[in-house]
Amino acid sequence: MLNKTRSIALHSVRYGESSIIAYLYTLEHGRVSLMVNRAFGKGKSKSVYFQPLNLLDVVFYPSKGHGLGRLKEVSSSSLHSTLQFDNIKRAVALFIGEVIYRTLKEEESNPPLFGFLENAVKILDLLEDGVPNFHLVFLSQYCKYLGFHPNGEYSIETPYFDFKNGSFVTHEPNHPMWFGAENAQLLTKLLKTSFSSCGEIKLNHSQRNAFVEQMLHYYTYHMDSAHGVRSHAILAQVFQ
Repeated sequence: MLNKTRSIALHSVRYGESSIIAYLYTLEHGRVSLMVNRAFGKGKSKSVYFQPLNLLDVVFYPSKGHGLGRLKEVSSSSLHSTLQFDNIKRAVALFIGEVIYRTLKEEESNPPLFGFLENAVKILDLLEDGVPNFHLVFLSQYCKYLGFHPNGEYSIETPYFDFKNGSFVTHEPNHPMWFGAENAQLLTKLLKTSFSSCGEIKLNHSQRNAFVEQMLHYYTYHMDSAHGVRSHAILAQVFQ
């Protein structure tokens, strides 16, 4: 039995001399892991298809139990993507792909989530202004689909974000898992910012880096699998 679906490439690892294991998030089947044989053969390498956040159409043989599926066919559904040719966009795609790879494990269809991710990728591909802020908007809004979306918003009366309980509060919590006023206010702004409006957010490198680090703590508290996102260091260097 063959499955055909739209998908988003998340991550890949080399397997043996000529194969890779590709991790995808698909419209019909949620997350899938596929063995891609002869990924480095003569002619066009199949491995290039599986760079983070590439939008793909794939045909594959499903896994038996919890093993690997096997790729039959792959084609790009975004013929003129800029993600792999723009250094900043490539770094952002690597980071976002790793975040999704570490946090999204469900192997069942979730069309609203797939739509959110696919739309994000398409806008990043076309975006000309505000790319350095794109992953901040993504982190702020993606958590809604993971079940720990922030409640409330920043105000003079609620200037702190308690990420242990996921809400904006009046006083500093009696534990270390909270955002100060600057990042709490930024989080509220990012929750209301569309992907296409990233350029309206004005931040310097230090502000951006501090916010992302706190958001990763927020993710890690609610999802152990988010621990150890390594590509953030690459982003920090790119934007420095």
